[in-house]
Amino acid sequence: MSQDPNLFWFGCILWLVSVLVIFNLVYSHPPAKAKVTQKRVDPIKYAYVVNTDEEKEIAQLRRECTRLRQKLQQQSQKIREDFQHNTFYQLESLLTNYPTVCKVVQEHPDLPAKNILPLFKPLDKVLAHWGYEAIGSPLAQVPYNPQLHQPDDRDITVGEMVYIWFVGYQDRKLEYIISPAVVSRNLPQIPKSTKSYAVNFS
Repeated sequence: MSQDPNLFWFGCILWLVSVLVIFNLVYSHPPAKAKVTQKRVDPIKYAYVVNTDEEKEIAQLRRECTRLRQKLQQQSQKIREDFQHNTFYQLESLLTNYPTVCKVVQEHPDLPAKNILPLFKPLDKVLAHWGYEAIGSPLAQVPYNPQLHQPDDRDITVGEMVYIWFVGYQDRKLEYIISPAVVSRNLPQIPKSTKSYAVNFS
């Protein structure tokens, strides 16, 4: 069956027009997309919010720092008070008798020192409680040790025999020298008069 050429071209034109119409409908009215809304950030307002948060954090840190400082001060005060009370109780007999002893010595300057020495026994208890140990004994002759002794003359050499004038103290637990013993090549001059204060190193 022969086809009419005019009819053939008419069909082609009709098909092309249909394609153009469909293409125009599709691309001239695209499907609705999800509307994406992006909130505009005001830089001034954002900076204000950030600064406000930082200020709140700084203020909180300052309050915490103040609280810790006050707590530390309270603890330091409590430790100091406990130390003072404990020391006073150990020295109570010496402290309560000391004013009377001073008055008696003023009234009786010839009073032998040996009658007063027992009042200083509480000091030995305090040193023992603290763990402090005497370095040497008074008037003892010992080899000079620069780690333990403080010489009265710079030219004293290590190992040289010296006399202890004043004892030192060291912490037995920490093995720490608190105060070195004062030493000299010569013995101290001690008055021998019975009317003067006798020096008792025992």
